[in-house]
Amino acid sequence: MKTTGTLAAILGLVSTATAHYTFDKLLVNDKQVGGDNTYIRKHTNGYMPIKFKNAPSGSISPLDADFSCNKGATGAAQVITVKAGDKIGLRQAFGANAIQHPGPSQIYISPVTNAKTDKGNDWYKIHQSLVCRQGSAESFRTNAWCSWGENNVWAVIPSTIPNGQYLLRGEHIGLHGAHDGQAEFYVACAQIHVTGNTATSMPGKSVKFPGAYQPTDGPLNFSLWGRSTSYPVAPGPDVIPGGTIRGSANGAGGDKLQTVPGGSSPA
Repeated sequence: MKTTGTLAAILGLVSTATAHYTFDKLLVNDKQVGGDNTYIRKHTNGYMPIKFKNAPSGSISPLDADFSCNKGATGAAQVITVKAGDKIGLRQAFGANAIQHPGPSQIYISPVTNAKTDKGNDWYKIHQSLVCRQGSAESFRTNAWCSWGENNVWAVIPSTIPNGQYLLRGEHIGLHGAHDGQAEFYVACAQIHVTGNTATSMPGKSVKFPGAYQPTDGPLNFSLWGRSTSYPVAPGPDVIPGGTIRGSANGAGGDKLQTVPGGSSPA
């Protein structure tokens, strides 16, 4: 029995190690708008992950300048207009149809003057997706995570941010190799224009990319291969007031979406 369990764990690790992906399609309220890279910046990293350690040939590290929107990302043709309450998703590219790495997804935004050309400077987290199903250590390596089996990472546009143009940075972090310093980052940026809000300043605290994540960060060196059934601290800053958190550290509350209190009230 012990040999069978060990073999299953090894095979599971091999399987997840090959399931690489990226994002090139935009969803608004669960419906695709435009085509490949109409609103999402195209990068040159293909489906390869970004890693601190043993990055694939030609890829980058989270300490590189291109970490914000991925290697060699260039402006997309269009900017999508959205409003508070809209659900914005970045869908997988190359025909992929399911995220099958255990780990959190996070969405950041950066206020910019021109979303087609600017690179973004101050990044605010508006959403994080954690664990949606409470269970065993084995399920914690797979479908306990909210994003497991889904084909996009997403966030709800907060009512607490000012109108204007933003880069929206979608990120999924695969933790299957994090115990060996090999967390995998899958990143892409969409170009959005927020309208209809009344806020005049950004709530919460911002971070810089690169810089927000370091190789020694606990959440990025977390081991899924022991008895853990909880992910106590998510990487990066707190979600801003008005942003959303899906699930929880251990999935005890199920697949629920909570809005972080504070910030300006909607009009």
